[in-house]
Amino acid sequence: MRSHAGFTMVEVLVATTITAVIVAAVLTVIGPAQAMVRAQGDAADLHQRLRAAADGLASDLRAAAGVRPYRVGAVRDDGVAGVYYRPDTIAALGDETRTYYLKAETSELMQYDGGVSDLPVVEHLVSLGFEYFGADTGRGFARIDPGQLVDGPWREDASHRRVDADVQRIRGVRVFIRLESTAPSVRRLVPDDEITFDVALRNREPVD
Repeated sequence: MRSHAGFTMVEVLVATTITAVIVAAVLTVIGPAQAMVRAQGDAADLHQRLRAAADGLASDLRAAAGVRPYRVGAVRDDGVAGVYYRPDTIAALGDETRTYYLKAETSELMQYDGGVSDLPVVEHLVSLGFEYFGADTGRGFARIDPGQLVDGPWREDASHRRVDADVQRIRGVRVFIRLESTAPSVRRLVPDDEITFDVALRNREPVD
């Protein structure tokens, strides 16, 4: 008779409890494993984005005839507005002028072509910075203090823009880039990645 009676309520509750414990244990193992797999993918993506940003900046700076520590172009030109220095902005002058800057509200590295195109290069940019160096006879390069780039004397460059004379002394640039993971959920496992590199300008902007 008992073989046809099925399970008692107590037996069902015990079986359910055991199943729940087993599932919880499995999830405890699977959850961190999935997070680690995702973290590895995000770390690789983070490094790739950082390298892409560094390569683009370095390439344009090496080919530049000169640089400006502010936005240059037909739209929102900082010089026209009387702004001659931004710590997170650089314009590489040449046949094609390109300005790189941090768009803080969206945490993006932007590239402006000097005309109308203003497009993101990489996202999740934490910080961007530049230092400038001029030739120092006998000791290589000497750092130019930002205050020297905005205090005059003022001259007109080849494109007939008003510039501080010290800007035309720039012969090298140090670049700082810091990015974060695209996924907030794995940022505790994937620390921010950063790079610092120096670029010597190949072309020499004439100093009047």
